[in-house]
Amino acid sequence: MTEWVEMLVTMADGPKQPVQGVVVPYRHSDEPWHFYSASYGEDPVLLHLRPGGVRLYRWGRRSRIESMDGDPIFVSDGDTAWHFTSDPQRPRSTSVRNVQFYGPGRELAITRPVTHWVGDHHARPTGPVTDLDCLGRRCWSVDLAPRESRAMPSPSLRLVVDADTGAVLEQHSGDGVTGAAYTDVTVGSPIDPALFTWNGPVVTDLESRALAGRGDPQWDESMQWFHENITAEPIYVPVLMDFTPPLVDLTDPESGSFSAPLGPNNGFANMRARSSGDPVQQNHGR
Repeated sequence: MTEWVEMLVTMADGPKQPVQGVVVPYRHSDEPWHFYSASYGEDPVLLHLRPGGVRLYRWGRRSRIESMDGDPIFVSDGDTAWHFTSDPQRPRSTSVRNVQFYGPGRELAITRPVTHWVGDHHARPTGPVTDLDCLGRRCWSVDLAPRESRAMPSPSLRLVVDADTGAVLEQHSGDGVTGAAYTDVTVGSPIDPALFTWNGPVVTDLESRALAGRGDPQWDESMQWFHENITAEPIYVPVLMDFTPPLVDLTDPESGSFSAPLGPNNGFANMRARSSGDPVQQNHGR
């Protein structure tokens, strides 16, 4: 039986081979759709899959979404995103982490950061991973409970993932109301990496704020100077965390079973005896 952690590792960084095909979303409800978003001054980049379907190209964390006529809608190299809805000749450019996706299909179109799947509020499987065939390919399916951090009630999530590449081929809500799936898929055929980039003119976040009348020219000029003279790259600071346990609860000295907190608010390390097979099993959790 496939374990959830194996499925997660396979899909964590996006498809390992080029994947392309037609994706069609659905929504079996006439109830109003509620979507909440926030942005810092600039117009938000809101992305959704068109009801009639789109052509989707995936490779690693890279994405390209086209209309059924072949016009680009969204392009991402995994770090930067270009959104073509407002102006096909001058797309909006922003970090992919700022893209807000509404409606079904996000799991197919954009690979989430690994941090989405770990931590206290990550989505947890509600049952075992099952094997199935999808579009003639060996796949895994799993049902995930709603993330605990969400303020609005939401249904569970079912994902169907290609076992060889890690590509998400289907996404369905647990109540059966919404979802998206490939209607056909091609795996392994070469894709020009240039399809995942844009080298033409763009509208940046700073320009978007100014165009919307919400930007302060003084701050925009200062930020531009900083980008040109100091750095335009993100500034990351590595953080050293102390996982030294302040105490250890030795529950069974003979088998070595114990439970210990990993520093302040960092979770626990546990070791217990196996019920069968090898003598001990380690479990690390938050």
